[in-house]
Amino acid sequence: MANSIIMPKTGMAMEEGVIIEWRVKEGDTVKKGDIVALIETDKSTMELEADYDGVILAILGKAGETVPVTKVIAWIGRAGEAVPRDSGPQAASAPQPQNAAVLQVQPGAAEPAAPGTGGKLRATPAARALAKERGIDLASVRAGGKSGEIRRADVEAPGTAANATPLARRMAAAEGISMEGLEGSGYGGKIFSADLAGAQNAGPAVPAGRAASRARGDTRVALTNIQRVTGKRMSESRQTIPEVTENTRADVTKMLAVRKELNDQVNQSSAPGLSVKITVNDFVLAAVVKALLAHPRMNSVLAGNELIYKGSVNLGVAVATERGLLVPVIHDAQDLGLAALSASAAELAAKAREGRLSPDEMSGGTFTVSNVGMYGITAFTPIINPPEAGILGVCAIEDELKLEGERVVSRKKMGLSLAFDHRIVDGADAALFLKTLRELLEAPLLIIL
Repeated sequence: MANSIIMPKTGMAMEEGVIIEWRVKEGDTVKKGDIVALIETDKSTMELEADYDGVILAILGKAGETVPVTKVIAWIGRAGEAVPRDSGPQAASAPQPQNAAVLQVQPGAAEPAAPGTGGKLRATPAARALAKERGIDLASVRAGGKSGEIRRADVEAPGTAANATPLARRMAAAEGISMEGLEGSGYGGKIFSADLAGAQNAGPAVPAGRAASRARGDTRVALTNIQRVTGKRMSESRQTIPEVTENTRADVTKMLAVRKELNDQVNQSSAPGLSVKITVNDFVLAAVVKALLAHPRMNSVLAGNELIYKGSVNLGVAVATERGLLVPVIHDAQDLGLAALSASAAELAAKAREGRLSPDEMSGGTFTVSNVGMYGITAFTPIINPPEAGILGVCAIEDELKLEGERVVSRKKMGLSLAFDHRIVDGADAALFLKTLRELLEAPLLIIL
């Protein structure tokens, strides 16, 4: 009996996912654990593994298609085995009765030729889908397959428009901009959205799937699945949480000096393994962990009419990506020193930007830190990620003159904005948390201890 491959539900709040691409085609033989597709969940991009050995009998969901969770997107089984006809992404995930109408799949059947090629141009389904999504003429792609067919990797090769970020591709599709021959500023010539400035317009584009569209001079870019889900959750947060924000400023002059000394000593050291560069945000994260341990109510979550004081500090770190805002979680942050915390934050941020976060790395947070200081923001009201008690907004560091005795000295002041759920934390408790955090940042050696 054929087994279904469904759109997985990776979290309680996940309602749908997007099929980014298929790594297999109908007729391929796969083993349990093989990667069959790349999907975008409400939080990240992840690889979908086969749960069974067998042959891919039918692929029902197209690349770029948004599919409700638990719905069937493909079937796997024995070669020549029948699968239910009405089993696409909009149908129930459970197999139909065996006497239901079936679609007979012929594994190994020849692939249809690409349109307009007179049957001469050969390409895999994944390559055709990717080329269509990104507006690439397959005739301009060099085939690298053993039988002269164009593979997905050929479409992605440097020198094609596929060597660009998703945002750059959507913008190019919307504006009708040709990326042919355009050298990007990224590693290996990768094209970013900023590289499109001044690029030659290739005329109106007709993007497919989730690509952008253009009408009357306006540009419309479809929200990613992550952006849609983030917007929905943030709206729910604002509508249901009595949120209050308190602001303060910490003198981080000494912290910046300690950070510089640490990094200088690491750079001068010949000891193996000492390559971590400590950032300002790393000091903030370490200070937040100590402040949460001192004020456990800020590290609690709301569950109905009860508070759950969490035994671990699972620190969420907001990361801006091209697909939207992601919040990977550093689990058991209370067990990590400054260097280990720095390494964990850097690794998770890189995974977030590359779309490689696992569901576990996106769940279980107890408190979140969002840093916009690099953009010159001096104060803001971050939105709480429920069911957490609060979120800390980290703001810009500014120069400020201060009178010390009869001398005027320059000090470095950092803005801190704490938004908290008033059902969980009172204003005085939040103020005490901020006071502890400020004192730690102003005495940075206490953070390192």
